[in-house]
Amino acid sequence: MEYIPAKSIVIKNKNPEYWFGHDYNMNIYKGCSHGCIYCDSRSDCYKIEDFDRVRAKENAIEIIKNELSNKREKGVVGTGAMSDPYNPCEKTELLTRKALEWIDYYGFGVGITTKSDLITRDIDLLKRINQHSPVCITMTVTTYNDELSSIVEANVVPSSKRFEALKKLGDAGVYTGMLLMPILPFINDN
Repeated sequence: MEYIPAKSIVIKNKNPEYWFGHDYNMNIYKGCSHGCIYCDSRSDCYKIEDFDRVRAKENAIEIIKNELSNKREKGVVGTGAMSDPYNPCEKTELLTRKALEWIDYYGFGVGITTKSDLITRDIDLLKRINQHSPVCITMTVTTYNDELSSIVEANVVPSSKRFEALKKLGDAGVYTGMLLMPILPFINDN
């Protein structure tokens, strides 16, 4: 795993309504290995070099711990906007899981957007957070068709696995939703 420097990770959103009601935004990883053909995060306007390579932020957990402990206002910490917090590196790095532990400890809520069924690993933490603060998990699903999914999202678990993950989360009492996007004309709409 390659690490990159970071000064801050948990950033206050100036307009939480614009960010799905998230008061704070958090990206532990930079880049994405999903390889989605429709991804706009590769755009030059974001100035992320080599976007397809996932890197983690140095001392991420210590930074998150310190930033959460210093926040005057509790709120919902959102993650998953520019980099999936449950990318394949998370299986071994456990950075998202460790961040959730601090989010729980300091009494914050969490909103997570992902395309990975790995999130089910952390159901225990999500349930704990949900006892004191809001938790909302959104799973991006582009198509119900696993074969088509493998074409437009080359390195993502099949849609059927994402549906199974949503069911497991829902059965555990975690509030879930689905982002049905993007709509690709003549590809996933008919």
